Order: sequence, then structure tokens, then C-alpha cells
Amino acid sequence: MRKDSIMQVINAYCQTHTLTDLKQGVQGISVYEIAEKLHLLRNNVNVDVNKLFQEGKVIKICGNKMYRFYSQEHFMRVTHKTLPAQTTCSNLNELLGDLHEVRDYEDPFTALIGYNASLKNAILSAKAGILYPGGALHTMLLGESGVGKSLFAEKIFTFGKKEGIFTADSQFVVFNCADYANNAELLLSQLFGSVKGAYTGADATKEGLLKRADGGMLFLDEVHRLPPEGQEMLFYFIDKKKYRMLGEANSEHEAKVTLVLATTEDPDNHLLTTFLRRIPMVIKIPSLKEKSFNERKQMILYLFSLEASAIGCPIVIDKDTMATLLLYQPKGNIGQLKNDIKLAIARSYLEMRDQQNKEITNEIRIHNYALSYQVKDGMSDLDIEQRREIEKVLVQDTYIVEPYDVIMVEEDDTALFVPPQLDVTKSDIQTSFEEYVEKIARSLEHDQLPSFIIDTEIREIMAFIHEWVLHNMNVLIGRSQSAALAFYLKNIRENRLDAFSHEEDLKDYDVATMEDARSLIRAIEQHFHLRIPAQELHTLACILNTFTTNTLQSCGISMFVVAHGTSLASNIADVVNELLSIHYLIPMDMPLTKNVNQIMDELILKIKQEPKGNEILLFVDMGSLTSLEETLRQKTSYHVVVIPTINTLLLLDAARKAVFMQYTLSNILQDVMRMNQKLDATLEHHIHNHIAQSSEKIIYTICYSGDGTAHYLEKYLKDLLEQEGIFSIDILALSNDSLIKIRSMIEETSKNKEVLCMIGNVDPGLHEYPFISMEDILMSDGVQRLFEIIGDIDVLHKSDVVKSFERDVFVDVAFESIDKYLMYLNSKKLYPLLMKFIEGVEKELQKTLNNRTLTRLIVHMSCMIERLLFDEYHFEQNEETMVQVKEHSKLYTIVTEQLEAIRLSFHITINQEECYYLMQIILDDTDENAHVSI
Repeated sequence: MRKDSIMQVINAYCQTHTLTDLKQGVQGISVYEIAEKLHLLRNNVNVDVNKLFQEGKVIKICGNKMYRFYSQEHFMRVTHKTLPAQTTCSNLNELLGDLHEVRDYEDPFTALIGYNASLKNAILSAKAGILYPGGALHTMLLGESGVGKSLFAEKIFTFGKKEGIFTADSQFVVFNCADYANNAELLLSQLFGSVKGAYTGADATKEGLLKRADGGMLFLDEVHRLPPEGQEMLFYFIDKKKYRMLGEANSEHEAKVTLVLATTEDPDNHLLTTFLRRIPMVIKIPSLKEKSFNERKQMILYLFSLEASAIGCPIVIDKDTMATLLLYQPKGNIGQLKNDIKLAIARSYLEMRDQQNKEITNEIRIHNYALSYQVKDGMSDLDIEQRREIEKVLVQDTYIVEPYDVIMVEEDDTALFVPPQLDVTKSDIQTSFEEYVEKIARSLEHDQLPSFIIDTEIREIMAFIHEWVLHNMNVLIGRSQSAALAFYLKNIRENRLDAFSHEEDLKDYDVATMEDARSLIRAIEQHFHLRIPAQELHTLACILNTFTTNTLQSCGISMFVVAHGTSLASNIADVVNELLSIHYLIPMDMPLTKNVNQIMDELILKIKQEPKGNEILLFVDMGSLTSLEETLRQKTSYHVVVIPTINTLLLLDAARKAVFMQYTLSNILQDVMRMNQKLDATLEHHIHNHIAQSSEKIIYTICYSGDGTAHYLEKYLKDLLEQEGIFSIDILALSNDSLIKIRSMIEETSKNKEVLCMIGNVDPGLHEYPFISMEDILMSDGVQRLFEIIGDIDVLHKSDVVKSFERDVFVDVAFESIDKYLMYLNSKKLYPLLMKFIEGVEKELQKTLNNRTLTRLIVHMSCMIERLLFDEYHFEQNEETMVQVKEHSKLYTIVTEQLEAIRLSFHITINQEECYYLMQIILDDTDENAHVSI
């Protein structure tokens, strides 16, 4: 047998090794080396060697991010140690120590690349914090975006579980404060819970995340977005272990929660000092550029292994590509590196497919030219010392990454979705599968759906299984059951599971069950090209038998389509119901001869005929119904949601998921939103194809350093062009501190395109293309020249459009400038408050302030807030101020009222003299749109 031949090769490799050899660092043999010796395909070797691992015949060595294997029998004979089956280690040296040392590989932190190097101090601090004698310490994780703070927090929790700090039932709850940063009430409601009526829209009492995390850990990402009042409520909880729900005045709740907070910002500038004092453990997670070349190499190979597993194909990376990636320092760290690697694989795959009259190999080869120009930038700065160090790290000419060589994915995320090895008896298979379904159900219940596991293919298989079982067995199965079976079928294709063939067990099933199993196998193979071995018939029959105890439950959502006309709604409902072979979607036609009140009465009557407790989902075409959601709720006492679209595809998908997949209303709404976005994008792309010019045109927005100028120019130009119906011009923002690199970017991205012009705060020196400076845009005829180049002179006659564009640019330039003068505050945080003040003043005065006044207000108020916040200086009041205030009492009232939001946000006192200075700026305003140099 092939498997025996592979075992012989492994034994031959190991048989000469002594204990001294093992201590000196024997690495084991790889799948690639075995395949070379036996002249076999690596995929086949990979399958068989993993079976040997499952049988306890080989040790799996994971240290270099490509699995290697070693004979377990030989290791135990040489070391006189007994190892359990399926032993895994980072290197064989780990298994040579005492028994307590052998447990090191069970430490969850060892799964992190750099656990014994760049992350060593961070891990020691994390362990010390979680094992603190008085109870786990609350912890703050600092680090740039994409360095892995979320993963590190999960490892802290897993370590706490292994050490008994948390129980088996304890939860790791994740919340990103940025999701609700613009709505403080909703944010605090999510954290602490809220009672009915606590704020507008609080229709019922809702428990918060602190309650859910009781006994476990709450991870708050981007905690710098937590408002000051939320920080105060949180440090009260840290002190007292008690909290109040939003809207509560007298009662308190207790919870035992370990907090782990993460931020990309300087906490001293964004968090209250009183709050920071209560977080004793602060851990810095190093960025990618702070890691050694060896760690970066491991990280790169790991990310490639993820993609190899996802596409089911080996990936071969040449040495030059590895060197370029080692030098790459992405701003987004590991997250951005992962995306760049995906892009390189996509380009290489496309090139492989486009080869004509050449043999297509079963592996993807990654060369340096497949990398984007941003990745290759680092090579231009390579010095001799770095080259020497890279030569030491990259000892191979090529690096081969096999599928399924992934070793660093969190066990709680992925192990759950790998089906268990099912026993061969009917009762054991059914019991194992039902237990597996329960695990999946718990994950689905808490929305723990890793996107790289619950992928598009799994979703499609789940939907197919739902409908097939319903139509062929008249059984409605739950999402967890369809997910479990989908994972099982997919893992058969990926050769992760063993098949069983026991003819005597087939006699336990009636003819109908066996025929159902055969029919499902044929259907799955036909629709998804999954090759299911005949031996799996027994297992699949056992699984289908577990579904027969399900009962067909009625859907808890009543779905209506409401449209104007005598038969439009009926026609749409007929199409959906007929395609799905159901009588579910309820039509409501609205003849134009009927008035709104008649239609509302009929609709209310129809809704009341639906079962009590059902949720009502209305798809409507247009008109007043789109805004009558709350009225319908009150008059029917049903939970009513109105969606302003009657797109047949959306209705078909929503009805299918409600009836066949028993999606909740929340899940249906999420899918409607996702599908509508895809339909909008498809429509936009289709229209653009028809109105596009024969030659693609492009405008570059450029800034010398930072991303501000280039990107806000790009945004406002795109908005302006789309507003004028111009879709044939692409706008691309470029930012770099090197003019050579900016010119290189333009040359690379302008191939086969017509460059109309370049706009920005620096001239890249490409004289063949027109350049318009920021100074021209703000002070001279820059906008006029731009639209003359574009060929749309008419827009210049629309003074409101041009002024709006200039105003937007002025405002962003002003905010970008004040960052140079502020010591503590960030202009991004000030932006919404200052613009709210300015817009409020303009509304009350019924006039538009000119650009010069806008700039003066933004700069003065930013400095004023920082000055008052840190008690640096206060303007003293005098008699002249009193006179001016009385003379312009109306303006004074407007200014003080509009300042209220700023006072409350920063907890500062703004006296009469401060208001007077703001009044003076506004009084100096003229109706001219004066231009100033920022």
C-alpha cells in the first residue's frame, strides 16, 4: 500500500538517529521530500501521512510552518519516553525534557509566531496578569493596526481557561467600540445594557455585554473610541464590580469580568487619567517591522499556507519574492501583508490560466513581478547589511507551501468546524454527529462565524441541503444540522476523513433511507463536483436518519410584497411562490384608484390575520408606506419592518431563507442588505460599461507626506464628477515622501490611460501632464482650469457647486493644518464638533460664512479647546466685552447655545470673553469668499 511505502521512507530517515542527534536538532522529513523519493504527488502523500499521524505512528513537527514528520516508535525507543497518539511539537527538543516540559506545546501562546522572541516579554506579562494571586488583572494592549491584538487577547483567555482561571462555560466576548462611536447611547447600551425607555428606540429591556461576559473576559477593541462618560462608568465597575444599566437610577448589578482593552492610539491622549490608573497591566504588541527577519519569514510562509489550504493547491515562492516580502513594511502590518499576498497569488493564478499551448501545472508559482509596487518599494532601500542578513535567513532557492499545513489558527475557531472521526456503528455515528451539531449550534447562536471557514461554498452547500432534505424527505432541518453536514461533505473531498465500509450495518436501514442517501450523494456530486466515495453511503444514511426526528415547523416571519397597480404585487408573489413551490409570500396590490387610508386599513387587516407572535416583513415599492413602519407597529401590535424595494431576486432569496433555512429576521435583513449592495454594484458596473469613453481617463491627487491632502481631494473630486454625471474619469490618490516613487507610481498606473492632470501640494515634475497646485485651487483659478481640462465648462456656471467644492477643500486643509499646532488633541476628534458648531451658527444667522472665516474659527476653536481642557490659559473678562455682548445679544445667544455640545464633550467652562472672541471672528465675516493661504 502507498501508506506503508511512506512509513518505510520515514523509518529509513529516522533509523540512524541517536539520542545525541535528537538533542542536536533533527528536523524530521517533509511531505515534499517523501514525494520526491517515491515519485508521488504531494497531495496524495499529504493525505496518507496525516492518516499515519491520526494512527499515532508519526510525530508532527510544526516549528518551521511546514509540517515535518518523525517516527514515533523510533523516538520512544531511543528516548525511553512514552508519548500519546497524535503528538505535536514545535521541535523534537521539546519532547526530550521532563514531563512538565513536554506540556509546553499545549501552551496556547506557543502557537504565535515569535512566542519565544519578539512576543516573549508580552507573553510573560500576559501570563503574570492572568495568574495574579488576587485575581486576573485588567489589561491594556497597545499596538498598530493589524499587529494581532485581537488574537493575542484570545490567547490570554485560552491560557486562563487552561489554568483554571475561567471555567469551561466562561465566554470570551468581543466588542469594537468604533462600531457605535457616533452614538454614545447605543454604545453604552451595548456595554451595560438598557432598560425600556432609556433612550429613543429602546423598546425593551436589554442585557449588556458585561452580563454576557460574567465569569469570563470582555475584549474591548479600539477602546479610545469609548466616550468619557463610558470610561467613567467602566472604572466604577472596575472599582466596585457593580454597574447600572442605561436608564437605571436605583438598582445595581454585579458581574465578575476580566477586561482586556486594545487601542492603536496613545492612551494618554485619548483616555481619562482616572480610567488608565485602573488598568495595571499594559502590554505593547510589536509591529511587523519590529520583528526579526526570521519571524517575518515564518509569518509570510504561514500566510501563504492559509491561502494554499483555501485554494487546495501547493504554492511555490521563489527566493527573490521572499526577500521582497521580508523587506516590506506595510502600514497595516499583518492584515495588510495578508491582503498583498492574496493579490500576488491571484495575479500568478491568472497568469497561469492565461498561458497558451503550455502545460498547466497543479501548483501556483509566485514570482517577484506578481507583487504590487508598494510591496517592492523596500528593495530600493536595501543596504549591504540587510542583504547579508536575508541571505542567512533565506537558505533555499524556492519555498514550497503545501495545502493544510496551517498550524497557527485558533483552535476554538477551526477545530469546531472539522467534523469528528465518526465511529463505525450506527448508534455511535448518530451520537457523534448530534454532538457535533450541538457544538455548531452554539457557535451559530453567538454569531461566531469565521469568514475564512463559513465561506461561500459552505453557504451554498448548506442552502442546497436545506432544500433537498425538505423536498425529498419532507423534513425541515436547522442551520446547525445543514452546516454540520456541509462541513462533513467538504472534508470528505479534502481527504481529511476516513470512509467506512460495513455491509452488515447497511441492513439496519429501510430501503427509503438508503435510496435517500444514494440520491443525495448523486445530487451533491452533480451540483458541487464533490467526489463522495461509495463507502460513505453507510455514514450518510446514519446522518440522514438523525434528521427524521425533526418536525416541520412553521415559519415565524410573515412576508408581504406591497406594490402600486392592480396586479404587480400579485404577479411578483406568484413568481416567487411558484419558483419555490410554496404558498408563502403574501401580495397586497394597491390600485391607483384607492387612497392611502383605504390601503392602510386593508393592510392592517391582513397583518392581523397572521399568527400571533409572528414578525412582519413588508417589501414595498414607493410612496408613503416606506415611512409608516412605526404606525403599522402601533395599530397591529406586531413587530413590523418595512424594506423599500420589491426586487424579485431579493424577495426570492428572503423567502427561501425564511421558509427553508429558518433564518431569523435579523439574519434575513443582513442578507438583504448584502445582496442589495451586490445588485447595486452590478448595475453601476453595467451602466458604466455603456457610458465609458473609448480611452480610460485618469486624474492624480498627490501629497508629499501623509495621506490627508491626496485622499480628501480624491473624495471630493469623485463626488463632484458623479454629481455632474461624469463616470469616465478615474481619480487616484498617491502619497509618498519621495518624488521619485510618486513618479514611478504614476508611470506604472497610467499605462493605456489618458492622464488629464495632477492636483496636489507637490509637483512631481512630469511636465507632459498639467499640474494644478493646492494654492491654485484655494487662491486662484485652479477649479476653472480643472474643468476646462475635463471638458465640462458648464459646471463653472454653477456657482453653488464650485463653492461647495472649494469649501470642502478649505475645511480639510484647515483641519490638516491644526494638527501641527495642537499638542494633545487630534483634529479628527474635533472635526464633527466644530463643524456642528459652524453649521449651527450658519443656520441661525441664515448665511454661509466665507472660507476665511471658516479657517479662523477652526484654528481658534481648536486651540481654545486644548487650552481650556488642560487649564493652560483663560481670557479675562473686561468691561468692553460686556458692552459688545449687550450690543450683539442675539449673536451671543447663538454662540453660547451652539457651544453647548463642545462644553459637554470636553467638560470645559467657556466664559464670556471666549465667546466674545468667537463673535468677533463671525462679525468680521463678509459675503465675499476670500481666499487665504493655509
